[in-house]
Amino acid sequence: MREEIRKNRVKFIIVFALFVIVLVFMGVFFLNRLSGPDNEEEIGSEDTRIAAVGDSITYNLYVANGQEEFYPQQLDDLLGEGYAVHNFGVSNYAAQASSDFPYDTTDEYQESLDFDPEIVIMMLGTNDTKDTNWNGSGQFKDEYIDLLESYRDLPSVSRIILASPPAVFLEGAVISGGIDASRISVAGNTVEEIAAEYELEFVDMYEETINHPEYFPDGIHPNEEGSAALAELFYQQITEENAQ
Repeated sequence: MREEIRKNRVKFIIVFALFVIVLVFMGVFFLNRLSGPDNEEEIGSEDTRIAAVGDSITYNLYVANGQEEFYPQQLDDLLGEGYAVHNFGVSNYAAQASSDFPYDTTDEYQESLDFDPEIVIMMLGTNDTKDTNWNGSGQFKDEYIDLLESYRDLPSVSRIILASPPAVFLEGAVISGGIDASRISVAGNTVEEIAAEYELEFVDMYEETINHPEYFPDGIHPNEEGSAALAELFYQQITEENAQ
């Protein structure tokens, strides 16, 4: 009898712990939707507007309480005067219109268009690798292009920088959200293929991060060091291209 009671207690503790974890992640997700990154800084009339389009890696769910650590904010600091980088990342959203959370249904998507950016940085694909969203690289490519076209059609846009999704390190992570690490490189290769076909700039974030698990404490979202590394790579791309 005592052994049975002990087993029941263990089962209860496990179920309760899982319930709490789910509640915490749901709470963080909905808080993220209610309070996005601060994009209220004043923009000069001569500033080059840069729209950072992405998911929670751009918004950065991991450092959501320290907004100065978002990679777009760090990129803005690196570029300095004459640039205005705005963060249009949305946690849990994907490039594909057929996904569970399509990016083009968000307020941030419309705001990124209304921002009239001159440069668009597009880093999506991580959430597209979920079992619920992934139907092969062909469909991912087609629907990624559909989203891309809405930025290519903007009269204000002079440059679009596509980035592959960073590497993910899910072993030991508490919750992966269904993201499939084996598909990340496939998605990245597809984005690189799109960039080549449309003659757009490309940053291989997968290759740049695959040897740096220390950037991603939860396996997916970059910490301050990881966000700084992403910002530096985009900074190099923007400034080196300007120098040519």
